[in-house]
Amino acid sequence: MLDYKSILVVIDPYHKEQPALSRALVLAKQYSAKITLCSSIYDNSYEMATALDNEQKQSIKTALINQQINFLTSLVNKYLGKIESDYKVLWEKKAYKGIMKAAENSGCELIVKSTKKHSKFGQKIFTPTDWHVIRNSPVNVLFVKEHEWINGGNVVCAVGVNEADKKHACLSKSVSETAYYINKAVDGNLHFINTYTGAPVHISIEVPQFSAELYNADVKKKRTHNIQPLADEFNIPDSNLHVEEGLPEDVIPDLCDELDAQLLVLGSVGRKGLSAALLGNTAEHIIDNINCDTLVVKP
Repeated sequence: MLDYKSILVVIDPYHKEQPALSRALVLAKQYSAKITLCSSIYDNSYEMATALDNEQKQSIKTALINQQINFLTSLVNKYLGKIESDYKVLWEKKAYKGIMKAAENSGCELIVKSTKKHSKFGQKIFTPTDWHVIRNSPVNVLFVKEHEWINGGNVVCAVGVNEADKKHACLSKSVSETAYYINKAVDGNLHFINTYTGAPVHISIEVPQFSAELYNADVKKKRTHNIQPLADEFNIPDSNLHVEEGLPEDVIPDLCDELDAQLLVLGSVGRKGLSAALLGNTAEHIIDNINCDTLVVKP
């Protein structure tokens, strides 16, 4: 059973509006959880101030940290009330490293962070902080966008059926269970989606007796059959079970738009290193292409 007792909220030090905090408050009240506010800051001018001695630079650093502490304190006083809370300000050149340190020190079970769509150009130049958080977080991460949560709103869960891959099979079960319980917490309407790759068009040309249409229909039938036990376990009606042809980063955002989903739940194995730089992670591409919140479930 899902039961978050410690939630880490990543605060954007450069904005007054904190959608991640608003979303974390909903969950904290539902689970009676403690909230820790985290701000990972760094000022590049700190390194570039060559005219200053070490003592002066340290004074600037301390002033910036104290300024952020005051900001977090104001958020605690304004929003958290009787909710058990704490805050952490970390000085890190790479923001995600500060977030990971705060997650480890707080012993949190969930990280909540606001996010926005990254430009294609930006993706080619650098890996956004969100991507680093997905790859390195030891716990589930909820990325918050603008979409509001309402009672009865649609929640979409991306599930897999690759039984040959035990790691992915276990992750898929964990994703389904997480989606089921968080859907209950927000009183939502849960949908399952699975995607599959259809037959390449050129095969029908090269092999006339091959029917891509029949092949795709057979794959869809098998996938639906394989997913059915999981859907039955979590009481998903047939009308809420979607098996669609196409790439997950294309199909899943389309379904979320069609359903006006308020939350997507999916798993990520957190590919790192060279493979991450060249290929990225499916979860990362999906998050960039949807307008609703995304809960990324880690193995």
